[in-house]
Amino acid sequence: MHLARSHLKQARSPAALALYPGHSLPHEWNGRPARPAGPLARRKLTDKSALFFVLRGCLAVALAALAVHFTALAGGLPLPAPPVRDEAGGQKLAEQMRAAMPETNSEIHGLLLVSSGKTKSRIPVLCQVKMREGAWETIYQAEATATAGAERLVIIHSANGPNQYLYARAAKPGAPLPELSPVLPEATEAPFAGSDFSVGDLGLEFLHWPGQCELLPREQRLGQPCYVLESTNSRKAGIVRVKSWIDEETPGPLVAEAYDSEGHEIKEFSLDHKSFKKDARGHWQLEEMGIDNKKTHSHTDLKFDMPKDQ
Repeated sequence: MHLARSHLKQARSPAALALYPGHSLPHEWNGRPARPAGPLARRKLTDKSALFFVLRGCLAVALAALAVHFTALAGGLPLPAPPVRDEAGGQKLAEQMRAAMPETNSEIHGLLLVSSGKTKSRIPVLCQVKMREGAWETIYQAEATATAGAERLVIIHSANGPNQYLYARAAKPGAPLPELSPVLPEATEAPFAGSDFSVGDLGLEFLHWPGQCELLPREQRLGQPCYVLESTNSRKAGIVRVKSWIDEETPGPLVAEAYDSEGHEIKEFSLDHKSFKKDARGHWQLEEMGIDNKKTHSHTDLKFDMPKDQ
């Protein structure tokens, strides 16, 4: 459930840009040639009888799949085995992601596009990464709207310690931002700028939870081989478990699902290959990412401006 965070060194997959936007990826990614079309794709059906046989074949395959499914439910076939849980591997993976420090300062503009029922909002936002000695800051500043004052969130990351969150919100549109104040741990699920991204989402706070477990075998998501990481924190209210699919090459999150203590899915963050576009130099750039709030039935996209040249 995280958006822009850090640029990993020599990243070869677009998932790296989900950590920290503003840097490009080599044009070789996703440059695999398309698979050649099969014989059915090349052959034209010239009469009704040919179409009939094709449809009949599809129906037979569908019925066979249903038969296998219901046979498994009835005990005729073994159901898939539960995943193997590797706590040591999960702790190591979470540690590697927490230590993924950006190489340079960066800045990128974007829009938070919030949809809740018939209500739609557009909130300009500035995302910055600033390097510090042994740490780095990720800064999100949302401009004021007609009904809400400007907001500023500063997340201080370090490889060896917990995140620190500082936040300020103007009292009304047009009013100046007050001094930044620390965010208490129990307040990290508060939304940022009225969006579905919470303060903790933007800081990948789930990577700092005590429970980190890799689920095996690894899986494919969005066409990429992924680690599966389950993060848990039973000592907090609200969201207590996050299941995320981490791209093996970067590692960077491609999909993350957040659950409450009763197992209900609350949020889902996801990228897809439509999220990335090539810039003028032929490098892949993260242009858009989204998050669904299953509890409020709302959705937020964070859309970044494509750099003209870097």
